[in-house]
Amino acid sequence: MNILLGVGGGIAAYKACEIVRALRKRGDSVRVIMTRGAQEFVRPLTLQVLSENPVGTEIFDATYESEIGHIDLARWADVVLVAPATANLIGRLAGGLADDLLSTVILATRAPLVLAPSMNTQMWFHPLVQRNLDILRDTAGYQVITPDSGELACKEVGPGRLPDAPVLLQYLDRAVAPQILAGKSVVISAGPTREYIDPARFISNPSSGRMGYALARAAWVAGAKVTLVSGPTALSVPPGVRAVQVTSALQMHQAVLAEAPGADFVCMCAAVADIRPAEASAQKRAKSSLNLTLELAQNPDILAELGGLYGALAKGSQEPGGPFLIGFAAESHDVVERATAKRLRKGAHMIVANQIGGAASAFGAESSKVTIISAEDALDVGPATKEELAVDIWRVAANLAGAPSKLAVEKS
Repeated sequence: MNILLGVGGGIAAYKACEIVRALRKRGDSVRVIMTRGAQEFVRPLTLQVLSENPVGTEIFDATYESEIGHIDLARWADVVLVAPATANLIGRLAGGLADDLLSTVILATRAPLVLAPSMNTQMWFHPLVQRNLDILRDTAGYQVITPDSGELACKEVGPGRLPDAPVLLQYLDRAVAPQILAGKSVVISAGPTREYIDPARFISNPSSGRMGYALARAAWVAGAKVTLVSGPTALSVPPGVRAVQVTSALQMHQAVLAEAPGADFVCMCAAVADIRPAEASAQKRAKSSLNLTLELAQNPDILAELGGLYGALAKGSQEPGGPFLIGFAAESHDVVERATAKRLRKGAHMIVANQIGGAASAFGAESSKVTIISAEDALDVGPATKEELAVDIWRVAANLAGAPSKLAVEKS
C-alpha cells in the first residue's frame, strides 16, 4: 500500500519515526511531507533514511519536484495519514488553504485521509478546534482519531497525546478496507476460560485468544461496532473494540447472552471449558487435603443456547432478524466431519473448523488453516496468519448473512 505521511509541527512529530518504521516493516511504501514546524523536532534526513524515499518540505523545491511532483504524489497515495495534526494545521485544512506542500497535496488528493490530532488539552477542547474538526469530518469526509489521554509534554493531564503506531496503522487499514460490516454490531468471544478449584489452581486450556482478537480487529476494520468478550489472555484489545473481560465459563455465558440480542453477528471463538469444579474453595487447599478425585459440574453450552434462540435449532418463538451465528470447532481428528456434525447439533449458521494437537495445532499458533462450513458448502482457507484468516472468515460470513450462496472468498 502507498502511504503518504504528513507530519505537523508538534512535539509528537518524533513519533513519525516509529510510524514510518512500522509501515515499512509490514511492507508499505511510504513518502513523507513535513511542515516547517515539524522540521524543528525531527530532521528530514532521518525520515528519508527510514522511508527510503526523499522527504518533501517545500512546495517550490525543484529537486523534489523532479523526483515526484506534488500532483503526482497526490495521485500516488492510496491513503494519507496526518500525524501529528496540530491545531494550526487543522485550521488551515478546514479553511481549504494550500499554502505549503502538505496542504497543497491534501487538497489535490482523492485518497482517504486519516487525521491524528495532537496538542495541548485546552487547545483540543477549544470550540474553534472542534468546529474545524467537524468541518473536516462532515464536509471533507476525513477520519479523525481521538487522541489518547495522559500526561502531555506541557505537564497537563488529559486528551492530546498522539496514539502509538499500531493504533494509527489500524485506522489506516479501516480507511481503505471494504466496509462489508458497516453499520453492523458484532459480538465475539475469545480466549480460554479458567475454572478455579481454589485461588491457586484452575482448569483451563492452551488457547491464546489470537484468533478471536484477530476476528475483532478485522471486524472493526471492516466497519463493524465490535464487542469482544474475552477470557484471560496476554493480548491487547484492538483499538476501537469494546472489551468485556471475564474469567469463567459462567461469566462468559452471562456476558454473551446479554450482548447477543442487539447483535447482527455472534462469533463464538472462545475455548470455553466444558466442565468446572462442582465446588470451588474460597481458600487455598493444602496439598495434603487434595483427593485424587475431583467432583465436576457441566458448564452451559453457549453456542447451543444461542442456536436454540436464533439459529437452526430455534422453535419459531425467537424475535425475527436475530444474529448470524458463527461457531468454532477445535478438533484433533476427523476435523471436517466432526465440525459439520457440530454445526447441525448446535444450530450455528456457519462453523470454522481447525486442527488441534500435533505440529499443526491451532492452539497458541500465529498461523493455521481452517475449513469454513455452512449449510451450502465447505471451504478450505490457509495456511495463513490468523489476521489473514480473520479477514476471509468475515468475507464469507458477510456474504452468507446477506445473500446465502456458495461460499466464496474474494482474494485481494
